[in-house]
Amino acid sequence: MKDECSDLLAPWTYQSQEFFNLEVEHLFKVNWLLVGHISDISEPGDYLTFDAFDEQIVVIRDQSNGINAFHNVCRHRGGRIAAGKSGHCPRAMICPFHGWSYSLEGKLKGVPALATFENFDKKSIALKSVELEVWMGFIFVRLQSGGPALRAQLAPIAHEVKPYLPEQLQPLYESTEEHKPFNWKTIHDIDNEGYHVPVGHPSLYQLYGHDYLDTEESGFLVSRGTVSDRPAKAWSVRHYQHLLPEFDHLPADRQKLWFYFQLFPNLIFGFYPDMMEIYMTLPESPDSTRYLSRTYALPDKRREVRAARYLNVRINNETAKEDDDFVGQLQQAMRSSAWSPPRLSSLEEGVRLYHHRIQSQLPVARLLHAPPEQELAAINESMQRAGPTA
Repeated sequence: MKDECSDLLAPWTYQSQEFFNLEVEHLFKVNWLLVGHISDISEPGDYLTFDAFDEQIVVIRDQSNGINAFHNVCRHRGGRIAAGKSGHCPRAMICPFHGWSYSLEGKLKGVPALATFENFDKKSIALKSVELEVWMGFIFVRLQSGGPALRAQLAPIAHEVKPYLPEQLQPLYESTEEHKPFNWKTIHDIDNEGYHVPVGHPSLYQLYGHDYLDTEESGFLVSRGTVSDRPAKAWSVRHYQHLLPEFDHLPADRQKLWFYFQLFPNLIFGFYPDMMEIYMTLPESPDSTRYLSRTYALPDKRREVRAARYLNVRINNETAKEDDDFVGQLQQAMRSSAWSPPRLSSLEEGVRLYHHRIQSQLPVARLLHAPPEQELAAINESMQRAGPTA
């Protein structure tokens, strides 16, 4: 008897450890992951670190202003050559374990007590590189080489981003990282539809809810909302509406636009007139997710701009807290005996499209009922070979 299939992801795909392992290999390691922005490493020797899925990465600017990505693992015995989330190495990266040193281009420079090593060819040893690409100032790495170039992948959305002068952005606030007790997909299930905005996010609805729209454009999930001229009741929104000035670099149709798009599988870009933010999920287990957020903006000393940015953050923080509550409810409901498949509005089509994207890369996710854990990977491989109608 053929296994019953589901149009949407079934609850077991949010709970299975073996399915989580497949997600890491087939969704995250093969896709581009954001590390930061070129302004985060503006000087030679500046670096960012990025840890995910048992890999440790360092991205560093070299003396020629090139940007390189390496495994943050010393070739001697595995010490971390770059400490913390960011830092500066003036001329070399030095492992704190035994003092091996590497150039900013990853070549081995120095080895203490070199004469104690037999048949040692220093020139043949270097840090292991990681695939890296910079797109409009944003730095990405790919943990598993191969696949489409990032520039080609993002080409259809580039014209939407260019008006914001992304390569000139500077860090606005300290980056944040939270550990959320949720499956990473539940976070995006909430984020991929605006049907809940009128009821679930009163402040956001007062800000732009009357013309908010979720669409799919050239393979990207895109959301747009225009700041309303109707004075809001919510304090933060009302003052944001009043204080938001015009920006010379933006065309008229962007002066009050809040614009979002998703880079599959885990990254959201949010562009606002006054600033932009990025938020990204990095799953740790079926029920634990690292949630990273960064904000950037063009230099602007106007008082009303500083105030608008402060209010923008207040609005988004309030929205995030509301969403956390909904995500928690959704995750609990999927374990309930009362669970039934979602009945989606046309306003929630982004959820369906997102689930279909996951199912296209992990066809075992089309199954309504969980296969045995020890057979899950083999079934997925068999379904991949069989094609989309399996």
